[in-house]
Amino acid sequence: RGLLFNQIGIMIEFLTIIPARKNSKRVKRKNLYLIKKKELILYSFEHAIKTNRKKNIIVNTDDEKIIKLSSKYNLNYLKRPKKLSGDKISTEKVIKHTLIKLFGRKYHKKVKNIILLQPTSPLRTVKNIKESIKKFKDKKYDSLFSGYLSKKFIWSNSNRLKSISYNYKKRQRTQVMKNLIFENGAIFIFSSKGFYKNENRLFGKIGFYEMSEDQSLDLDYLRDFKLLNKILN
Repeated sequence: RGLLFNQIGIMIEFLTIIPARKNSKRVKRKNLYLIKKKELILYSFEHAIKTNRKKNIIVNTDDEKIIKLSSKYNLNYLKRPKKLSGDKISTEKVIKHTLIKLFGRKYHKKVKNIILLQPTSPLRTVKNIKESIKKFKDKKYDSLFSGYLSKKFIWSNSNRLKSISYNYKKRQRTQVMKNLIFENGAIFIFSSKGFYKNENRLFGKIGFYEMSEDQSLDLDYLRDFKLLNKILN
């Protein structure tokens, strides 16, 4: 629908991008999975609308039903080409495609910052996003991600087992272990100029916004959806 972004002389402070691919490897069309009788993607639509102007929100998708839902919510959408719809395509490539398509190759001169909201994090809140934006601005970060703190005994499972987060020969009590930061995929904020240079969502002075582990469920497998339904019910 009408892309209202190229207003002469106006720099967009925050552009919200919601990437929503049709095909999913593990859960078929998971972005349309019903959560409390509402499609999963709609949680991100509502989060975006309550934290940014509708005209500064763009849904990048190859799914006709998501396009219809975008129109129903009066959100701009960009139809994703087939070459960017495979399961091996990085989100960074989708972000770049979105920015170039809307603003041209010098997109960093028209958009100051990007907010990336992935549809698989329905438990994040509007408050989380608003606080992330405030922290990003106040601390003058180049990029920021949300996550949670936890103390876990982590091992790698490659050719041979190897303890990563602790020394198994000198096992510590969790009370004296240092917290580890786990990305939860719920919120990413980054400068357009930095993305233009790095083509990565994290770079420069990186900030961390803390969410609770309970809020950090990232829907990837069917068991995650079952867990989510239990949490919400």
